[in-house]
Amino acid sequence: MKKITSLVLALILAAAMTACSDANTIETKKSEQGTGSTTTTAVSGESQNQESEGSGSVEVTLDTTGNFVFKSDDVEILLGGDPDAVISKLGDAKSVLDVPSCAHDGTDRVYTYNNFTLSVYTATGSEKGYISDVLLISDLIATPEGLEIGMDVEKAREFYGDADKETDTTWIYKRGTSQLMLTINGTKIISIEYMIP
Repeated sequence: MKKITSLVLALILAAAMTACSDANTIETKKSEQGTGSTTTTAVSGESQNQESEGSGSVEVTLDTTGNFVFKSDDVEILLGGDPDAVISKLGDAKSVLDVPSCAHDGTDRVYTYNNFTLSVYTATGSEKGYISDVLLISDLIATPEGLEIGMDVEKAREFYGDADKETDTTWIYKRGTSQLMLTINGTKIISIEYMIP
């Protein structure tokens, strides 16, 4: 019963955390180059270039240097990394859901596995996405350092040091262009999520 309650709570938190936020900023700049124009869009650390003439495809680049890496069994999941090899190694997901991204212009594809969900963000017009979110949904899985849902939040300080941002309900650790967000109830960790904000 405890695990079912934790799962329901985690799913509710996931829905709340992925809700549209005005915290993310999008800047668009247009510049004339020869006969065509180039649109460069910066979305919280990601860069997209779209040629208005030619193929019309969007190139998305994201610096993954120093980003968090989550592990499921022997599969390393780099936040901001290429999803194809990772998803192939993880095997069949229990479910796959495509939803419009409310944080950015594009689509989020959410893969649900036994103990976590993995989201792949793909910008509108792009053929290639990147791993944008990993949400632990069970206390049967831990971060590579050993942090689990249900642990005392001070355990996070042992593994990661002081959080970059602390409130009564969340601790956020930043690495590269990625974040690890812990949701807290009292002193207990009730949600662990890796993300590209």
